[in-house]
Amino acid sequence: MYVRIMGENSWGYNDEKGKVLIPLGKYKFLNPIDEKGMIFANKDNKYGYIDIHENIIVPFEYDDLTVFSEELSCVKKKGKFGFINRKGKIVIPLQFENETYFRKTGLALVKKGSLYGFINKKGKEIIPIIYENAQVSFFDSLVTLNKKEKWAFFDSFGKQKTDFIYDKIALTDIDIKGESGSTFWKNGLILVQKNKQIAYLDKNLKEIIPFGKYETGERYNENRIAIVSKNLKYGIIDEFGKEVVKPDYNIIEHPQEDYHESEIFAARKSNYLTLLDKNGKKIFDRIKDFSFDHARINNKIEKIYHIQDLNGKYGGINTKGELIIPVIYDEFQDFRSQQNAIVKYKGKFGLIDSNNKITYPINNISIETNPREPDFYIVNKNNNFGILNKDFKTILDFNYQYLSPCFYDRKNKFIAKKNGKYGVIYRTGRIIIPFEYDEISNWVEYGPGSNYHFVEKNNKHGLITNEGKSVIPPIYDTLFYENDKIIILSKNGKYGVVTIQNKEVIPFTYEKIYIEPTIFSKKEQTEFYVSKDGKYSIINNKNEIIKSNISKSEVEDKFSHYN
Repeated sequence: MYVRIMGENSWGYNDEKGKVLIPLGKYKFLNPIDEKGMIFANKDNKYGYIDIHENIIVPFEYDDLTVFSEELSCVKKKGKFGFINRKGKIVIPLQFENETYFRKTGLALVKKGSLYGFINKKGKEIIPIIYENAQVSFFDSLVTLNKKEKWAFFDSFGKQKTDFIYDKIALTDIDIKGESGSTFWKNGLILVQKNKQIAYLDKNLKEIIPFGKYETGERYNENRIAIVSKNLKYGIIDEFGKEVVKPDYNIIEHPQEDYHESEIFAARKSNYLTLLDKNGKKIFDRIKDFSFDHARINNKIEKIYHIQDLNGKYGGINTKGELIIPVIYDEFQDFRSQQNAIVKYKGKFGLIDSNNKITYPINNISIETNPREPDFYIVNKNNNFGILNKDFKTILDFNYQYLSPCFYDRKNKFIAKKNGKYGVIYRTGRIIIPFEYDEISNWVEYGPGSNYHFVEKNNKHGLITNEGKSVIPPIYDTLFYENDKIIILSKNGKYGVVTIQNKEVIPFTYEKIYIEPTIFSKKEQTEFYVSKDGKYSIINNKNEIIKSNISKSEVEDKFSHYN
């Protein structure tokens, strides 16, 4: 048993007891040991093969090489490609322009100059290298070649199977028994195009669906069905060309699910949607919209669909189309694989489980939770806020006029309001920042970061730490944060600039200060547009005048977004 190890820009091997067999520092890369005990290796920017004892099997003289396929490896040297056997002997001279490999059919696609063809493992041209382009599948014995911008089919013995009549021939990616690759027909019929019309062929290249029957068609998916259209209406055909969904819909598509294309279909007709399963069978009909979710059903996590009816009400169905949550709710938030979901019914909020059992009364003004970690709920009951744990036990009494999780610690710290003033508390109720502010910010993405809060007190603005320590006292009429080095403040009608440490950069002597946002400015030094005694100038961060006598209209036009 050998263990491959990685160091800093190098790889090695140990045995199962940790004894070093191939030390780090010698090889830039080592592949796992293949079935013949050979290790693909990179050393000094050259490639070769070694065994576990570092015996060189293929010398390090190649600019590139591939793993062995059909017992041959494609190698590159001086810009040309050829093939070697497992003893390192060149069996097909380096003469090609492309890296390639031998498929199970025994053929390899090669390129000479700008032309393509196929060779066998002896280097013999099975299909002459005279074609302008080529396509080869991983799973099939068919190949396609292009001549004068038209395509034709050939078999793996080099026999031409069709004339050069096709404008396009579709290849499809597919997984077969855990192996990924391309195919012409393994997942259904072959999609071809000729003279702007499509047709579908079987593996024997017989037309199953003739040219002109459908206006558009897609490749067959892994479930062996394809979307087609006729007279601007869409339907679905199976692998035999039979219509499993009549072309009656305005559009049929695969919706996005978790950042990838779902296997189900969403079909739109007139003003409603129909959901179809992976085989084209109807799941649910006549809905306005839907979304994907997962719920815990009978202690098992299962996929469900949220659906919205044509009246705007929400409910839920399982993948068989069975209604598990009645379509009665004004809002229906995701279960996200949890036991409960927040719903709104007749203007009030509560919680239900996947059997539509009410698990927390639907009589609250609002309920919020962290969708990523729903281990507590913030509940507004009769305009009093409190916190429940996931078992609906009260962990923070309903004594607050407002509660919102702090962005920098959504689980434990909350901006709260009590007796008309804001502060910050732990979810146990312990006070972190006293209730003395008229406002406390909770949006820090373009602010000074998670260590601070902007605050307002008695209509004055300032900055405090997330522990309540005053950084810029709340004594200023306005506060504009540009970055940690530039915070524009005003007091008693005069403007100045300080840093986040409250160190003065520009004195409070100006009637107005403007700055072009850093993300838009291309200036090497910071420039401030200032007004003093009714005159406009540009100064730097040392309060030195760069340019004077700027027109008022120029400044107002440039910074109109401030007003």
